[in-house]
Amino acid sequence: MRIGTFEFRPGLWPTLATMILLPFLFGLGIWQLERASWKQTLVDAHAARAREPAVALSSVLPATAAGEYRNVTVEGHYDLEHQLLLDNRLYRGRAGYQVLTPLHLEDAGTTVLVNRGWVPAGASRAVLPALDGPAGTIRLAALVRLPPEKIFRLGTEEERHAGWPQVIQAIDIAALEERLGYALLPLVLLLDQGDVHGYVRDWQPVYGVKPEKHRAYAMQWFTLAAVLLLIYIGVNSKRVSNGKEQQADEKE
Repeated sequence: MRIGTFEFRPGLWPTLATMILLPFLFGLGIWQLERASWKQTLVDAHAARAREPAVALSSVLPATAAGEYRNVTVEGHYDLEHQLLLDNRLYRGRAGYQVLTPLHLEDAGTTVLVNRGWVPAGASRAVLPALDGPAGTIRLAALVRLPPEKIFRLGTEEERHAGWPQVIQAIDIAALEERLGYALLPLVLLLDQGDVHGYVRDWQPVYGVKPEKHRAYAMQWFTLAAVLLLIYIGVNSKRVSNGKEQQADEKE
């Protein structure tokens, strides 16, 4: 096939390689766009729930994904003698912990973990922060979060401390129930930023890869597909001389 002064003569192996790679790269781009659309829907749904008026915690039980990021109110009393420190939490580049305090609910006869925010780590791992809190019955506002389904640990067993608070590496509800000695609701409450009995709170939704990142990945795959197509055309195209150029060459 001739286009202007170029003739396109595709070779067998370049054609086969392009036929395999081009749909693959294009398909990866489409997949990333689909992931971006799904993630954006999730982000929008969570943002819409967070803007809704607060409801009683009992109205979002049992805990499901539909109730995550809902603003709730709850009444109970803290178990200040058995607090947990979620390890390896960074805030503005500084290492520390997130404080998880069990809250015994007044009306439900069960307990829920309240994340009261971030505290800095001490001079060594042997120096744990002193944790205070209100005694007696309290009423608080919080945001519902579900623990991660997949739990990653650096070791097979967590480090155990003789006293309290105790340091944990992940929120594993079943393991924490065994450690605390009582049942827990399968969720965590992120304490409202206006509550005076908390620590540093800058709650940000955790989505893994953000929608805009998926779109950037899609653009990269589409760009690679376009580059592959251009290379294929360039490798299999040769410039040819027209009749006048051939005659001029012969006279010379």
